[in-house]
Amino acid sequence: MPEDRLLERLEKLEGIVEATVQVLPPLVQDLSRRIDGLREEVRGVEARLEGRIQQVETKLEGQIQQVEAKLEGRLQQVETKLEERIQQVETRLEERIQQVETRLESQIRQVEAKLEGRIQVVEGKLESLRQEVKAEINTAFNKAMLLFTAIGAVLALLTLFR
Repeated sequence: MPEDRLLERLEKLEGIVEATVQVLPPLVQDLSRRIDGLREEVRGVEARLEGRIQQVETKLEGQIQQVEAKLEGRLQQVETKLEERIQQVETRLEERIQQVETRLESQIRQVEAKLEGRIQVVEGKLESLRQEVKAEINTAFNKAMLLFTAIGAVLALLTLFR
């Protein structure tokens, strides 16, 4: 059954293809004639367009040269103005940099003076602490010596009593 449907469809397609093949040759000949006619028209238009294009190119070249000349003059003016402004900005920047450097140097000197004072205070405190630690160490050492002496005496007594 499915094969019968396929055969029917195949026969229909075969009929369509045969009908199309019979119609195609006259259509192809007509299309070929039209293409030849269009080629002739295009050749005529092409010659006219080439002349027109040449005129437009010449006109455009002249306009381009005029615009280039105007732009060159304008660019020269802009460059001159920019150079002047750059010089002004450089001068202002140099002045500002000098001001900032002067302020920074002053602040650095102030900070150095404060740090020097703080360093001296810290050094004094460290010296005081060193003295305290030294005294503490001496006291601890003296106590240790007394303890060792006491231990030695106890050991000597123990030795005697034995």
